[in-house]
Amino acid sequence: MATIALIGIGYLPPIVLRNSVVSRTATVADNYFFALTLPSRTTEQLLHWRATALPADTGIPVAREQLYMVLAWMNAPTASQLTQLQPIISGLRSPSFTFTLNDAGYWPRSGQLWVGCRPAPRELLQLADLLRSRVARIGCPQPAFPFHPHVTLLRQAPTSIRLPKRDFSWPVTCQHFSLISSRYQRGRVILNTEQHYPLFDREQD
Repeated sequence: MATIALIGIGYLPPIVLRNSVVSRTATVADNYFFALTLPSRTTEQLLHWRATALPADTGIPVAREQLYMVLAWMNAPTASQLTQLQPIISGLRSPSFTFTLNDAGYWPRSGQLWVGCRPAPRELLQLADLLRSRVARIGCPQPAFPFHPHVTLLRQAPTSIRLPKRDFSWPVTCQHFSLISSRYQRGRVILNTEQHYPLFDREQD
């Protein structure tokens, strides 16, 4: 289980998944989310593009460790909810797929500048829908708006920002998705990769 400490914070005991049973080592409420993580090469390409295509003083850059694609979010789920969720998610047999980061956009309301894929593969959209429905089933509400696959690069970007040319095309092959916990404490965010779930080749089904 990988522990990622952002902005230089010491280790905190994670929530551990053992034999499909969630055991908390602290009472601090964590948020959880399912996400697709990016290969190191793609992350480097994103960082280089952001550094060269966007002004240095535009918004707040998202840390390298947070460059992932969120599929479903859980706001402070209980240990009981996580225990319910574990066998449900482990039982999924969703296919592997490839998407291509080739689009960029800006949401003025949230101040997010992002990169995404157009068109999004059907398998990606179906996986997100499956995860959101399963998470909602255990009592964690999901957003009413449709899923929009994206990786956030900047936060609090001003409305005056000008989108750079979309002159990139980075394919990403997805063989698994991850459950990640996020804890905010003393002005720091700590991310823990709790578990990986495989995606299957079609001939394996």
